[in-house]
Amino acid sequence: MDPGLIRPEILQSWESCRDIGVDAYGPVRRCNDQEMLLNRSSELVAVAKPFMEMINEIIAGSGMRIDCIDYEGFFLCACGDPKLMKESEENGFVTGCDVGLRSIGTNAAGLCLALGRPVQVLGAEHFNRNLHNLNCSATPIFAPGPVLVGVLNILSYATPQNRQTLGLTQSIATSIEKQLALTRTVKSLKVTNTQLNAIMGYLPQGVVSLRKSGSVDNYNQKVLEMFNISPRIDSDARAGRIKQIIDQLPLAAEGTRPFEREHTVTIGKRKKSFLVNTHTIEDGEQNLILLEDSSRILSLSAVQSNRTSYTFDDIVGECAEMQRVMKLASMVANTHSNVLLIGESGTGKELFAQAIHAASDRSRFPFVAINCGAIPADIIESELFGYEAGAFTGAREAGKPGRLEVASSGTLFLDEVEAMPLSFQVKLLRVFSSKSLVRVGGVNDIPIDIRIISASKVELHEEIRQGRFREDLYYRIATFPIEIPPLQERGGDIRLLAKHFLSMLEAEYSHAAISVHEDFYEALATHPWRGNVRELRNIMERAVLMGIDQNELTPAHLPDSIQQGWMIQRLQKRFRGTLHQDLEREIPFLKGVEDAAIAMVLEEEQGNITRSAKRLGIARSTLYQKIQASVRLTGVLNSDGRSK
Repeated sequence: MDPGLIRPEILQSWESCRDIGVDAYGPVRRCNDQEMLLNRSSELVAVAKPFMEMINEIIAGSGMRIDCIDYEGFFLCACGDPKLMKESEENGFVTGCDVGLRSIGTNAAGLCLALGRPVQVLGAEHFNRNLHNLNCSATPIFAPGPVLVGVLNILSYATPQNRQTLGLTQSIATSIEKQLALTRTVKSLKVTNTQLNAIMGYLPQGVVSLRKSGSVDNYNQKVLEMFNISPRIDSDARAGRIKQIIDQLPLAAEGTRPFEREHTVTIGKRKKSFLVNTHTIEDGEQNLILLEDSSRILSLSAVQSNRTSYTFDDIVGECAEMQRVMKLASMVANTHSNVLLIGESGTGKELFAQAIHAASDRSRFPFVAINCGAIPADIIESELFGYEAGAFTGAREAGKPGRLEVASSGTLFLDEVEAMPLSFQVKLLRVFSSKSLVRVGGVNDIPIDIRIISASKVELHEEIRQGRFREDLYYRIATFPIEIPPLQERGGDIRLLAKHFLSMLEAEYSHAAISVHEDFYEALATHPWRGNVRELRNIMERAVLMGIDQNELTPAHLPDSIQQGWMIQRLQKRFRGTLHQDLEREIPFLKGVEDAAIAMVLEEEQGNITRSAKRLGIARSTLYQKIQASVRLTGVLNSDGRSK
């Protein structure tokens, strides 16, 4: 044929079909799994079918058939002239037949899928000789994206087709595309609405939506729980109850500006406090109210503020006594036994208490520490037990949970338990025995589940003998007593702790590593450490701050009391070493001590008279005189006045 007589897209398609070996006389092939085809294109079929049927009514009797074809070229559904439908089905055009270019060659639907645009193929333009009696017009259907999902095809035998026929397919395809987009939008909105409802249901806050008129439009399940409204009553009654309570909130109708304030409302016969957020939405048509139970906020705040900071890994100590104590504490940690920690101030009783809590199965719950000596006797009951609304002047309208209630499921740490007022001890004993408490001004028992760790810096048996501590309370809290040794009895742990604190302080002050002279550690070892580990931590911080611009810490960076103690100890050792010689030389005792002190300072200052005199607190001339008057001291110096 003359190529000039054939449309370019048709000729190009023919050549492509010939090159890939399409049979120009082959039958229409068919996919046997029609159910699979219809399922994967169910959305397209559901949307397209109503439009196809509507157009079919308009073109009834015209000898045309309307087909919906999927993105791979498989027939999905059709409608049209009954006679034509029967004839075309006999020719193989049924659900599942394959009209792709590789199957039957050039045809309107297959070429439309390949080019992605409207196509018309008439009569002999079909590659397959069996289809030369067909006229077809096809337009692609795109889903939002755009994504090619199928083809809308109009087929006829005897009836001719023209541009208007192709235009009709385009109109139908456009309508289908719009409906597909709308369907997906509605589906997305339904999913979003379902998700929002699920989120609303899981929110810890109550959410109420009010119409502009003030009536309740929507609310979540949490509101019913907060307002003690049964979900079993009918929806109108629920909305009415919610409206009654919401009307007590003055911020519910204060305009468009958002608010966040605490309010107290009356629910039944009880008052309840809520943190209330209000926002207007939809240009003032809706008022959104978020409510959060104030007691829950207090509880969460208490949990966050009562987290432990230390574990057993944070306890530094290698001496045998500390290892024994840590073994005992680790042993009791994962039990429910009450623990009594006994030790001087600064030995780390709270550190052990936190470590025990952190290693227990209560670690996810609060660790509430109470210093019994820091709470005034007249408020200790309301502080520990909490109080109900109106229990006393100045009480919160909705009441307040006490420390014991906050600690429920967790650990209560009673520091300085020996300082607890005797009058309150019997009340606390009852709580520990009954595992419940009554708030100040209340009548209802509130169950609690707490583990008690107590700490005392005095011998409680002596307090019991003196009548200052109840014996029955002692046996309640001292199921497992642990004595923590003072720092003075921990030997090498002083050096270990000093190095530990030095490393921490270097990091805290972003300072490079500081070296430490051996004399510094020796001086620390001579101190009695009445303040224990806490005192050592403070001493190390002072030393680092004083020596922060120097490369080495020496005894000079320690307080005078430690320096003097170290000097006295060294002097004692030196004097004891020369005491026998002084007795043989008949040197007076006081003179011997003085000579020993001067000799020690001269050696430390490498014979520098000026520095030695300054340290000894005497004039240079006086120091020279004392040196010349002492046989032993003259032996300390060379002829040039330097120490040997």
